[in-house]
Amino acid sequence: MKPIEYRLELCDISGEHRPVAVLCSSSPFPAVSVGDRFDDEGWPRSFDRDRIGSPEAPRRYIVHSIKHVIVEREGRLVARYCLNLKPFEGDRSPIWGGAAPVV
Repeated sequence: MKPIEYRLELCDISGEHRPVAVLCSSSPFPAVSVGDRFDDEGWPRSFDRDRIGSPEAPRRYIVHSIKHVIVEREGRLVARYCLNLKPFEGDRSPIWGGAAPVV
């Protein structure tokens, strides 16, 4: 059995439509569906010029589309979960307080 590397590749489809973060793991990421909210509360960024979200000021997204790619590389399987994300500027969910966090 070959080892598996899991990669969550996040792409902001607004503006330049480019990857903003890649997260790697030795275990699978939780399931994500089109339409889910996906908030950035501090992802390591692919480009230094990108503003990083925080719990106090998250960058909010909606999952637009998902692509799954599995390739064999250097004796291991690489499972890529590629999420296209569109910015979300709507109201916060009432379950999380309904308003922006007070800092």
